[in-house]
Amino acid sequence: MLPSVVFAEGLLGIQGMKIGDGRLYPDISVTTFHDDNLTRQPSNEISTFAVLVEPHLGYELKDSKNRYFMDYLLSAAAYEDSEDDDYIDNRFRLGYEYTPTKRIFLGAHGEYLDTQDARGTGAFEGTGVLPTSPDEWHHYLIEGTARYGSVKAQGRAELDLGYTNKSYDNHRATTFVRDREDTYATARFYYRIMPKTSLVLSGSITDFDYDQNAPTVPTLDSTTSTVLFGVEWRSTFKTTGTAQIGYTNKDFDSSDRSDGDALAWEVGVEWRPKSFSTFNLNTSREFNETNGAGSFIEYDSIDASWSHRWHKLSPKLSTLVAITYAESSFSFEQVTTTPREDEYLNFEVSVNYKIRRWLEIGAGYQYDEVDSTDSTFDFDRNLVELFATIAL
Repeated sequence: MLPSVVFAEGLLGIQGMKIGDGRLYPDISVTTFHDDNLTRQPSNEISTFAVLVEPHLGYELKDSKNRYFMDYLLSAAAYEDSEDDDYIDNRFRLGYEYTPTKRIFLGAHGEYLDTQDARGTGAFEGTGVLPTSPDEWHHYLIEGTARYGSVKAQGRAELDLGYTNKSYDNHRATTFVRDREDTYATARFYYRIMPKTSLVLSGSITDFDYDQNAPTVPTLDSTTSTVLFGVEWRSTFKTTGTAQIGYTNKDFDSSDRSDGDALAWEVGVEWRPKSFSTFNLNTSREFNETNGAGSFIEYDSIDASWSHRWHKLSPKLSTLVAITYAESSFSFEQVTTTPREDEYLNFEVSVNYKIRRWLEIGAGYQYDEVDSTDSTFDFDRNLVELFATIAL
């Protein structure tokens, strides 16, 4: 799966290269790693070394009111002992932002993503019978954002609108039922009650439209709606955050599927006791689409991270420690179906060293574990990596 990559402007503190009226941000990262359970299976694990190469190119053109940007990322992996899992992914983004005043912001961007579901994920979690190659898919995304009101205003509002179209490219005998279109909207209203504290009311709705259905299987077409209320604070340089609680609802088009509703929340806190040390804590509950088991998934998660730059030991040395715990509850219509609940644990630690202004190297370790009420989905996985990033 294509990893998330930050826009190159922030990478290694590089300011890019001036090209015409804009700036070009080229970088490339090379990672070699060992994965002791590549396909996330409870037994008969595949253990392999691999190399991942990710060239990335970004371009930005901006003035006081306008910003144009584009970036392209290629992600190519080769596995020593499992060539069937080799992949080449592509991601292209293009966007525009308009800020005529301090109170008004308008933005739009599009994305094309060509990637895959790694074997042992998606519809093939815990199956024991893996496909001969990953399920490949692509999607198109269009999203627009509008904001009115400055951070210091008594009230401010935000609106996000988006559309994605996801289609699978191979193994069509099984993947055709996962092609779908998502249309979504999110609105937020902030009302300042103190100089750095605001009440927040947000509402979101997403329409899921599956292109085709398997014979005799009720459609998964549905609408998910969520309403949250809470507070946002920027009390000091050290602490910022949001905390919201509310209600989420899943409404299926088919009467043969059971609708769902639950308490929902979103909490995110950042604490910076020092300028070189940051702690983050996030937790949420949401409904996710199923990959095959049940009608939908109630997903609760909490994650914490600590990033630290060891400036007294060496200004070039930094570390990151992160942990995630999540619970997934699968909704089934058939009363005879054994309930399935998964517990997921992920732990990561990495060390980075900035050799030069344009060169950074590092090492990392990651541990994944799933403990399910259905033991066929249990697995644990260790991944050790060495990486280098060059940004010009």
